Amino acid sequence: GILLCGPPGVGKTLLAKAVAGEAGVNFFSISASQFVEIYVGVGASRVRALYQEAKENAPSVVFIDELDAVGRERGLIKGSGGQERDATLNQLLVCLDGFEGRGNVITIASTNRPDILDPALVRPGRFDRKIFIPKPGLIGRMEILQVHARKKPMAEDVDYMAVASMTDGMVGAELANIVEVAAINMIRDGRTEITTDDLLQAAQIEERGMLDRKERSPETWKQVAINEAAMAVVAVNFPDLRNIEFVTIAPRAGRELGYVRMKMDHIKFTKGMLSRQSLLDHITVQLAPRAADELWFGEGQLSTIWSETADNARSAARMFVLGGLSEKHHGLSNFWVADRINEIDSEALQIVNICYERAKEILQQNRKLMDAVVDELVEKKSLTKQEFFGLVELHGSLQPMPPSIVDIRVAKRTQFQEMMMNPNVKVTGSSSS
Repeated sequence: GILLCGPPGVGKTLLAKAVAGEAGVNFFSISASQFVEIYVGVGASRVRALYQEAKENAPSVVFIDELDAVGRERGLIKGSGGQERDATLNQLLVCLDGFEGRGNVITIASTNRPDILDPALVRPGRFDRKIFIPKPGLIGRMEILQVHARKKPMAEDVDYMAVASMTDGMVGAELANIVEVAAINMIRDGRTEITTDDLLQAAQIEERGMLDRKERSPETWKQVAINEAAMAVVAVNFPDLRNIEFVTIAPRAGRELGYVRMKMDHIKFTKGMLSRQSLLDHITVQLAPRAADELWFGEGQLSTIWSETADNARSAARMFVLGGLSEKHHGLSNFWVADRINEIDSEALQIVNICYERAKEILQQNRKLMDAVVDELVEKKSLTKQEFFGLVELHGSLQPMPPSIVDIRVAKRTQFQEMMMNPNVKVTGSSSS
């Protein structure tokens, strides 16, 4: 058998349908929830009937969708409901690899919770192949968008790569919905073609919800603009956080404040591969709204607009200490000894204070840039990547940074291209930024 695993929406069921179309054999499809009934024995009889029909029409493929509905570890649910589920699972185990064998019947199942399945169900001999279907990468997202756009009236100059870069972490189902929402917006505006801007707006709706069009006072707009501009201006100084996609103060349903979208290396940030300096940079960015609130309005007029990011900074500082990255603790001590908890909090507070002063220093050095970004946000409500970095070029006073791996690769690629175009010219250096 084959077990398809992966998060919701990546196309496990769609892949099974493709197998059905390509295999050229009889295909039987059922949802695992259809096996389970209130009466004990009904589920097991349905499993027997399904596999009996599959054997009579062999060679055949049986597809069981959402296997976790019936495949949970036995004994966890008490009462008659648990007995019915266990009996159904036992019968499924027999049909998959019992005394009589499987015949020419292959079972394909899908689940997004392989961790809760019964060990006897997922052992070799029953499900020999466990295929994990991940979320699509950049090229995959672009190709998925192009597939769903085939039957839509798309403009000729649609930039699918730009849309794909804005949908990091989204799955195929979400990308399909983006194209549908873009088509609805096109019809609503009375146009005949879907543009890149339609897709980008639809991507924001998918990620953050519909625009909230409630009126707000000029003071509120400015306060939110300062909050978001501070994060963007500080982040642009750091290698891992400087790739800012857009800055907006346009509120969305369910999110009262604005948003700064940074394109980060998600493997670093989600798999525990952050360097010491990168984590300090992250804490500094999270404290930037608090620092900006103090610099622009004074300590007497501080608000709670930055409370969420301040909580993020405190959590990251504790993680910094518990990960053994601080100067005092190096990951070798027993952190949970009672008299050490206060030391951990004290060390985390010291890190927060250092990063806070660092954020204030960067904002003071970039006062002109902050004012320019705030004014543009209040007027336009959103800044694209090009607009934001245009302001950075005009007004920024960025801290010098060592070249990143990406910068070095770009410089080497440029040097190689120059050598290929001018073989007689010897290139003696490479630029990096």
